[in-house]
Amino acid sequence: MMKNINGFTLVELMIVLAIVGILAAVAAPSMRVYVSNSSSNSLSSTVLIDIMYARNHAISKEVIVKMIPIGAANSGISTFTPNSAGVNWGQGWSIFEDNNDDNIIDAGENVIRTHTSFGIEAHISSSPAAELLDINNPIGFNKSGFAYGQGVNTGRGTLTIATFGCAGLNARTIRINQIGQVVGNDVQCPDSFTNL
Repeated sequence: MMKNINGFTLVELMIVLAIVGILAAVAAPSMRVYVSNSSSNSLSSTVLIDIMYARNHAISKEVIVKMIPIGAANSGISTFTPNSAGVNWGQGWSIFEDNNDDNIIDAGENVIRTHTSFGIEAHISSSPAAELLDINNPIGFNKSGFAYGQGVNTGRGTLTIATFGCAGLNARTIRINQIGQVVGNDVQCPDSFTNL
């Protein structure tokens, strides 16, 4: 008596592989957008948490706290156009107690928190000129929690955050007003980011 052998034929296996390939080809672009949108939202949350942390530290310790960009390009107006000039806070930042109020981390000043680069996909721009936040006009808070600084904008301004490949309302603006209030709004991802 012959044994009955159960299994797949080569034709059946090829059909299953073709179906899996088609599904993967259809799902891949959506997955890329999903990952980019998640990265953009995570980056926005990190920035917001650190700004609030800096403000709370200034109030609780009764000191001037500054948050400055630490990337190679740390000054000037930036836009969302890929490879644009100007500061990109996505290259990292430091939060510190600025005892002598000079926007520079001097010896003996307490560095509270530092974030290094979030990668080439991340972009946090500061514009327009009226609300520029850079090394010369950093985010700052006084001991009462009000926006504070020696620059043109006295510690207040707007950051716009997104990652390359995001789509829809997955970019965000974070605005710090005169009284130190931090307001976030979801905005449309720039076309230059979506259509790479």
